[in-house]
Amino acid sequence: MDIISTTLPINQDNLFELQKLIEAKLSDPRNKWKITYPLCTIMVIVILAKEAGCLNCCAIRRYWITNKDKLQQLIYGLTDEVASAQTIRRVQSIIKTDELDELLRDFLVSQRIIKQDEPIPLQDREVVPADGQNMRATRSHINGDARLDSGYDVVSLYFSTLGFTLSQVVVDKKNHEADSIIQMLDKVNVENSILVWDAINTRTKTLETVISHKADYLVSLKSNQGLLFEEVTTAFEFVDSNRYAFDVLSSQRTSSEHGRIENKTIEIIEASKALSKAMQKKWASVKSFIRVTTTRTQKISDISQNTEHRYFISSIDMDGTDESFATTMQDIILKRWAIESRHWVIDVVFGQDALPLRNQDYIKNSTIITKMAVDILSYIRANAPMVDGKPQSFESLQILARQPQIAYKFMEAFFLNNFELVKEDEFTKSCLGIKDEVIEDDLLSHPERRSILDDMPEDTLLAKAFKARTKKK
Repeated sequence: MDIISTTLPINQDNLFELQKLIEAKLSDPRNKWKITYPLCTIMVIVILAKEAGCLNCCAIRRYWITNKDKLQQLIYGLTDEVASAQTIRRVQSIIKTDELDELLRDFLVSQRIIKQDEPIPLQDREVVPADGQNMRATRSHINGDARLDSGYDVVSLYFSTLGFTLSQVVVDKKNHEADSIIQMLDKVNVENSILVWDAINTRTKTLETVISHKADYLVSLKSNQGLLFEEVTTAFEFVDSNRYAFDVLSSQRTSSEHGRIENKTIEIIEASKALSKAMQKKWASVKSFIRVTTTRTQKISDISQNTEHRYFISSIDMDGTDESFATTMQDIILKRWAIESRHWVIDVVFGQDALPLRNQDYIKNSTIITKMAVDILSYIRANAPMVDGKPQSFESLQILARQPQIAYKFMEAFFLNNFELVKEDEFTKSCLGIKDEVIEDDLLSHPERRSILDDMPEDTLLAKAFKARTKKK
């Protein structure tokens, strides 16, 4: 997919211009005569601290105190006075969520605009997953019992190719996720994209909204859509028994992991040949039915564990002449599951589930800022060299980000969409393994730089290089 890179009015030499841009985007309702630090200054520090894995406002303040001298070199107008944890929390609470969400979209979308001036092949179209993530710590019941109080949900849209959050809404569980998806679709440009989501949000109103935005969908289908689900499953029963001559496109792939062999078979049939006239009228945009059959087998025993059928509907016309169509559709479905791993990062690595939040405004804004930090590290992770054929871990990048100098470079490169900025700092380059040469002794002997090694996971290139040099000596 072709990406247009646009230039934002940010000076690459320092964060001052970034501070001014944040100031222009976010309104500050505080009494200006009582303000010690502008909202934009605190916001930059909060984002840097979130990169480093700070979970709450007290941790952010400790990060500020510990790195005060270094932060003063990076952030314009920073003095010796450190804001209290209450001030840091209040600033995050008073920000207008719509403005913060717009700020995030401006950085992500304006820097990475998808070309719309020519037809895009199916395999190159952007897949935009939509999903809700429950914040367990927001449950009010003492035991966190979801049956009594399920807390808040974070409903997000993602650019799967770029790995970034496009937009998000925090809702009470009582509200339907589908309403949030419609709300976000009205804010962003998803033209020519393919929307994917769970069956709970599969309803006619939401699907019609996708079509109205000149996009397509490929969404899960379960028994919550009774008649439609019945007709889809019945159609595939006819396929299995050869009682009806449906044109079927299929593809198969096998993977091996966790001590088992997993075989996935995708089958696609044309909706117009299987739906009744009444259902065709109600679900007019549905063009194809999809069934994914998963069979898992233990490697040792060769015994089939289970066979699972999952069903999907799509607005994408079935191409009966293209043998790769089924494979491409299977790839689109698999991109949906990439969100689940991202949820794990947010919950476990960034500790979102550990915060017992109650203030809804703070919850909304804090989650957006956390997503910013995740997006920053995701960007670095995608561009940095791999370790043993795998991307560097989020935990390792968080440890590197404890150094404000490195966190700043990560942030600057992300917002400017220019990874070359990371290479301006020799130590940051060395930590990410960008240099082909052996890391110099002075980089490892410097007290501040050596301190990083104490907590550095073994999978980082810096740790491996240091061990290699130690063995040689």
